[in-house]
Amino acid sequence: MTEPTDPTLAAPDDGRLVDGRYRLGEVIGSGGMATVHRAFDTRLDRSVAIKLLRREVVADPDIAMRFRREALAATVLRHPNIVACLETGTDDGQPYLVMELIEGEDLTARLRRGGRLAPAEVARIGLDVARALGVAHVRGIVHRDVKPGNILLARDGRAMVTDFGIARLAADAEGAVPGTTLGSVHYFSPEQAKGATTTAASDVYSLGLVLFESLAGQRAWSGDTTAHLASARIDAPAPSPRAIRPEVPAALDAVVTRALDPDPARRYPNGNAMAAALEPLVAHPDPSSPTVVTDTAMLVAAAPFAPPLRPEPVLRAPRQAPARRAPRAIAGPLVVLLIVASVVAGALLVATLPGGDGGAVAVASPSPRPTRAPAATVRPTPTARPTPRPTPTLVATPATTPRPTPRPAGVAADLCEPFLGFACGLDAGTYEPSTFAPPIRFALGDGWSVVVSEPDIIVLGRDAGMLTIAGRVSAVYPSGDPVAAPGSARALAEAFINADGVAAGKPAERRIDKRKATVVDLSPIGPARVALFGTADQTYYLEPDGTTRVVVVDGKDGPLVIAVEPVDGSTLEAVLSAAESVIDSLRFR
Repeated sequence: MTEPTDPTLAAPDDGRLVDGRYRLGEVIGSGGMATVHRAFDTRLDRSVAIKLLRREVVADPDIAMRFRREALAATVLRHPNIVACLETGTDDGQPYLVMELIEGEDLTARLRRGGRLAPAEVARIGLDVARALGVAHVRGIVHRDVKPGNILLARDGRAMVTDFGIARLAADAEGAVPGTTLGSVHYFSPEQAKGATTTAASDVYSLGLVLFESLAGQRAWSGDTTAHLASARIDAPAPSPRAIRPEVPAALDAVVTRALDPDPARRYPNGNAMAAALEPLVAHPDPSSPTVVTDTAMLVAAAPFAPPLRPEPVLRAPRQAPARRAPRAIAGPLVVLLIVASVVAGALLVATLPGGDGGAVAVASPSPRPTRAPAATVRPTPTARPTPRPTPTLVATPATTPRPTPRPAGVAADLCEPFLGFACGLDAGTYEPSTFAPPIRFALGDGWSVVVSEPDIIVLGRDAGMLTIAGRVSAVYPSGDPVAAPGSARALAEAFINADGVAAGKPAERRIDKRKATVVDLSPIGPARVALFGTADQTYYLEPDGTTRVVVVDGKDGPLVIAVEPVDGSTLEAVLSAAESVIDSLRFR
């Protein structure tokens, strides 16, 4: 384990009890923004890592507020390839994050110790990181600081991403605190270098730089000053690791060079899309590519851990007013509980490491974990305690999940199946969900993924928002309690419009596949989410601070409900064009 670089940070807080619960141990990571301590959770008898915002930064109330807000965003990200943020709070005016600990090392340490990595290992690391980024991207979270120091290589074989949610804070604070530096200019995207808005494609570029360095044994760009480093990549052609290291497989080289395209529109649009490109390379590595087995037990191109069983759905009652709503990334309304996956038999290992490039990072450990699925869908039930706004999360599928394959023109395909609740990407084309009722067909353009695919509900997600299709609608919530749903499209639309706590635009009539349909824009009145309708297994909620377009279509077996909702930070208009294309293509079979 690497020791802190600043010896003055090593002892002052040792033994302190944070928030009456977490006993601080030694400092195991430090940076310009925060220090990371090993700690012991006295309530749950487990070792954790605690990241404390440094005292000199806390003095800025805006930065402290941003830390708390972004930390809350980080707590919604649950995935086997993300270092979990377990809790956030403030102790004696000092904000903190509680994270799991990881036994292993960060990628910076791996590269310093062993130089460049085997291509098969790089592909595996890239796939894990792309999956993690995909989870954040669908929730509207851009990491902004993807670098080797924020990629942890756990001893169970996973690459894990850390420091979600505070990268923007670090960037905002850069230069505000004397003596601090961001330390990530080597991994800036061109748009970051220009000070332009960062998007999911910016994270893709940064990951491309990390993979380039891991393959070539050197960074893609060099320079004498940070300004030169940042500007060198603006409009520069994408570098090729194969040009430096000829044994890099052409397919892997193509993935890296596309990720490094200076034009964001030509890169993979998000982590899910990049993961889809890397999956076949990991599942079927080039036999001529050199491979290694490292001394930290990360097997090259190892198979994913054995999946745990998925829990049975449980029906819950709609919640009335969540204490705090997580960032919305998919058609909000479905309730999903993210459960951290167990690793093969068991327990998470415990340890923490400092991040390279000057960032403080935590690294986790094996404490016993439940053997349930990492992203299981949970349904609202009348007797259960309401859960915080948990929307289905778009996540890249593990390498064992079949991905869509090219098919002849005009031939419809079934939807891919989300793996343990993790979404799977779709190619452009025509689809006929085999289990959904009523039987339907629709066409998709690029950029869609399947978040949920069940007999009575389908959720499709993309960067700007999501589209939900629900059949067999059985309940509506006119006053917060479920009652039987009307049997016609017009009556069902009127039930939505007249529900308590709902503001509605003027309804309009249209035709979908020659069938009557009612279209109306809905949004909650006030800060609370509002239950709109239910199927046998799911409840759909309207989320505050946004508008949802609802289309109710008459079908021979009852109304079909379609809902279009933007992600946080987006607008209905941003997703509407792509969603309307799907709706216009809808056909009943």
